[in-house]
Amino acid sequence: MKRKPLVCVVGIWHLGAVNAAGFAEKGYRVVGLELDDKKARRLQRGVPPLFEPGLEAMTKKHLRSGRLRFSSDPSVAREADYVVVAYDSPINDRDEVDTTPIVSAAHLLAAFLKPTTPLIVTSQMPLGTCERIEADVRANSPHWRSGVVYTPENLRLGAAIQRFLEPDMLVLGANDPSAAARARALYEPFRTEKVVMDLRSAEMVKHALNAFLATSIGFINEIASLADRLGADAVAVGRALKLDKRIGKSALMMPGLGFSGGTLARDVTQLRNFSKKLRYRARLLDAVVDVNEGTFDEIIVKLQKKLGVLSGKRVGVLGLTYKAGTSTVRRSPALKIMDRLDAAGARCVGYDPKASAAELREIGHAFTRAKSVRELAKGADALVLVTEWPEFRELPFAKLAKLMKRPLLIDSKNYLDPGLVAAAGIDYLGFGRSLAHASEVA
Repeated sequence: MKRKPLVCVVGIWHLGAVNAAGFAEKGYRVVGLELDDKKARRLQRGVPPLFEPGLEAMTKKHLRSGRLRFSSDPSVAREADYVVVAYDSPINDRDEVDTTPIVSAAHLLAAFLKPTTPLIVTSQMPLGTCERIEADVRANSPHWRSGVVYTPENLRLGAAIQRFLEPDMLVLGANDPSAAARARALYEPFRTEKVVMDLRSAEMVKHALNAFLATSIGFINEIASLADRLGADAVAVGRALKLDKRIGKSALMMPGLGFSGGTLARDVTQLRNFSKKLRYRARLLDAVVDVNEGTFDEIIVKLQKKLGVLSGKRVGVLGLTYKAGTSTVRRSPALKIMDRLDAAGARCVGYDPKASAAELREIGHAFTRAKSVRELAKGADALVLVTEWPEFRELPFAKLAKLMKRPLLIDSKNYLDPGLVAAAGIDYLGFGRSLAHASEVA
């Protein structure tokens, strides 16, 4: 029987770990390359770098099956039929991408690539980067006759395994026809539409997708801010909009806290940076950022309206991770809110069932981490729900109300049942669904 091709996945954190386990699930032989030897040994024991539903089980499954292994030795790429660069690109405080890990990895692996092995990049990066990587590899590996292929990842924290195995579509960007053909062969087991285009267009697809999603969020949140002041329910409005086929059921039309740093912010920022260099004013993208940042300020406005001056007030934050279903807290909206609360003089306490203690120590945010929701609520002037963990819907709200100094809960994601929370004696405030000003509008 002919052996399955060998896929070398480089850079094993969220994106790389999912790619490595996912390609093994599709039947390929996979070696995950993690240059940090200590981390590589942990991966070989089946310990993923972060929590993602199903990732640990799938990793251990294929370590046992023999389809998957991990190494810190870059020479493992010598036998690879495909090399997939899957670093999670670092992002600075200005939401700008640092492409150094991807560029450095490609440069390192150039000497090990077989002549026909395509270098497939799925990491997040600015338009034009893949062409520079391809030129660098060619300069350092004269025998290499293939090319770089860019296939933008479209994973979601908390649902990454399913998104990888069953993508909505696959974009394959390449300037070299043979590399594009090889990439199509790699992704043949993925039953979805595959769109082939040049490198720059594929990079632009990723920017455009996330900018569109960011615009959708900004739009419904602008409606939500108006609804709050006009006595309408933006949640009901969003549900109605999604039923219009011109908008679609999958559109992001649920009002709530805006996106934080990371995927969406990164691509909006990148397009705005391109615009500045080209001396083109991207008015829509500028407005998206303004509206998005305003949603975080709205949380402070709601608290001040109910509590007055926030200095000295104890505010408990329900949920610290970037989103439910993951352990990562990097650039999470909760940290952004706590920055604003801290600036207003409030005392912040946070609780999350999965947040990485190591990441919190690394970030060094000045807040107290509660061991339970009850500890979070004790003596609190308000609670702010940020992350939609399923267990938060089942909280003993009546008991929490008795523990709080002031039973007030702001639901920044419109996640909870307002009637249920209010019946427990807690003053509930959603996002974009307040009727407080209805009498003021004719």
